[in-house]
Amino acid sequence: MNEIVLLLLAVVGIFSVACSVALIALGKIIDNFPLGDEETRTRGISSPAESTKLAVVLFWILFIPGAWAVLQEGIVTRIVGITLLFSICLFMFTGLVFSFAVLSAMKGRKSAYGDTALRLGKEVPQLTPSTPVSVKETTIRPRRRENPLSNIMVNALLKK
Repeated sequence: MNEIVLLLLAVVGIFSVACSVALIALGKIIDNFPLGDEETRTRGISSPAESTKLAVVLFWILFIPGAWAVLQEGIVTRIVGITLLFSICLFMFTGLVFSFAVLSAMKGRKSAYGDTALRLGKEVPQLTPSTPVSVKETTIRPRRRENPLSNIMVNALLKK
């Protein structure tokens, strides 16, 4: 039984090292991503590179007691260790998914702003009740919001 636990602990450790390296790299990529307002951008503890480093350090601080608890003989400590390792691995996976989503939203930001600016500048023709319109000529257009930031988030959620 201990051999299986050690094997699973090794697999979790390898997964954790790979995810830690990927998360730190994604944080640096997101932090160095060019924005239009570079003068007003501040970098501190809340910047993507620093916050991902902090998250990885927190992960490894919790990984060590979890690994120790899994290797103990008591059933309760072993369950606590497995639960702790599972929860911090979900934390790491969630961080990776969120980082990829942020990076894809930042890449799609330029085209979304351009698209929104063009659409907001045009007038939408209004139909009068006296104008007969056939069913085939009618097109249903989704209502565009006035806020370009909400358009970016909606487009990211809809994966346009």
